[in-house]
Amino acid sequence: MIVRYDPFEELRKMQEDFDRTFEGYWTNLRKHSALQSGKGAPLGEFVSPAIEVQALDNQYVVKADLPGIDKKDIHVNVDNDTVTIAAETSNSVEKGSQAKDNYYCERYYGSYYREIPLASPVDEEHVTATFENGVLTLELPRKAFSPNTSKEVAIK
Repeated sequence: MIVRYDPFEELRKMQEDFDRTFEGYWTNLRKHSALQSGKGAPLGEFVSPAIEVQALDNQYVVKADLPGIDKKDIHVNVDNDTVTIAAETSNSVEKGSQAKDNYYCERYYGSYYREIPLASPVDEEHVTATFENGVLTLELPRKAFSPNTSKEVAIK
C-alpha cells in the first residue's frame, strides 16, 4: 500500500497535541477549583461553590459545599428572590525551620461567591441557615402569594 506524503500532517498532529494539552489543563484547573476549597484557583480568584437547590411546596432548600471554611467567615444575603453566598478563606502551611535554611511556607487566600436566583420571592424573616461538616444548608420559606390588586387612579 502506498501512502501519499502530506507535509502538513506532522504540523496538524502537533497542533492537536498542543490543543489537547492546554484544554486538559484548563478543564482540570476548573474542576479542581470547584471541588477543592479553592486551593487550585489562582490567588484572588472567586470560586463558585457546588450547590444543590430543591424547590419544595412551601420552601426552597439550598445546600452549598464550603469545605475548610469557618462558620464566622460565611455571609448569606437574601433579597426577595435572590440568595447570595459569600465566604473568605485563608490557608497557611509552614514546615521546617528558618534558622536551619530548610523552611517551607505556602499560603492561599481565596473567596467563594455564588448568587442563586429563585423562581419566587422568599420570606426573609423566616430563613434558617445551618453549617455542618462543610455544608451550608439554607431553608428559605416562600412568601405567601398575594394576587396583584389593581386600583383605578382618579385623574385630577
